[in-house]
Amino acid sequence: MFYGEAMSQESLEAHDLMESLSESIEKREEKRDQWNIKVALTTSILAVFAALSNLESEQKTSEAIMLKNSAIFYQAKASDQWSFYQAKKIKLHMSENQVHLVDLLHSSRSEKDRLEKLVLKYKGQVGKIKKQAIGFEEERDRMNALSDRSLAHHHAFALSVVCFQISIVLSSMAVMLRRNSLWYVSLGLGGLGALAFVNGFLMFFHL
Repeated sequence: MFYGEAMSQESLEAHDLMESLSESIEKREEKRDQWNIKVALTTSILAVFAALSNLESEQKTSEAIMLKNSAIFYQAKASDQWSFYQAKKIKLHMSENQVHLVDLLHSSRSEKDRLEKLVLKYKGQVGKIKKQAIGFEEERDRMNALSDRSLAHHHAFALSVVCFQISIVLSSMAVMLRRNSLWYVSLGLGGLGALAFVNGFLMFFHL
């Protein structure tokens, strides 16, 4: 009889142990499920920001290329105007020399008047052409500056894309390997990517 009671007590203890172990496993699985949900949520957020950063990066690249093409266009226009300016300048000097020659040869007054009118005409054209050439150069410089600014924004967004993508990979590895440390590193890189993303708009520091 004593033996039977002992066996019954041992069975109860084993049953209690199994229940305790089962509850412990359930709690661990519940915590693990909660952790997986957190990782999945942060990974989704990182993926959204990575997509937005990539979109902004491509847009700024296209903008920089377009502005650089505009700068090249204005440079070509400026070069054409300076060539035109040189041609008119040569004609102006030739007309001025002819006026001096008329004075030396004491030619007719009508010839001198004609040449002087030509000199005034070429002087007006030279001044106008020079002003246009300088205007084209100023516009070229403005387009180059805007292009460089767009490129700086692109670099900031490109950095954020890299940070977000690496962060997503680390989050996936954290789930597979069940390593909290990898997830924390992923969050750190995600924070750096978010900082670079904001910098892409505000440019409070240049890369």
